[in-house]
Amino acid sequence: MSVEPGADAPIACSLDAGGLAERVDEWRALVVSSVTSVDAEPTAVHLVLDPSDRALTAAVALAQREKECCPFFDVALDIAADRRTLSFRVPDGAEAVLADFVALLRP
Repeated sequence: MSVEPGADAPIACSLDAGGLAERVDEWRALVVSSVTSVDAEPTAVHLVLDPSDRALTAAVALAQREKECCPFFDVALDIAADRRTLSFRVPDGAEAVLADFVALLRP
């Protein structure tokens, strides 16, 4: 029997209101500057990064900080020969939280 990553973590963000507003701004800036597409599913979102090293570095740093405040996110980076994709997955029951996150990505 396998357990979903993040399934035992509380579905909550530890940022306060000010920290959350700053983080939203950071995500929006990353999407505008470094993401070529956002593909959302009920329990996952995939951010396709532009091919620059700057985009990769910025995305990884921000994703790591997001994982710190939202440990229920399962964060993964897929690097293919022609594409880099940062993905977030949530456990069952957290679909609304992910939908809110995806909505916040839009400037």
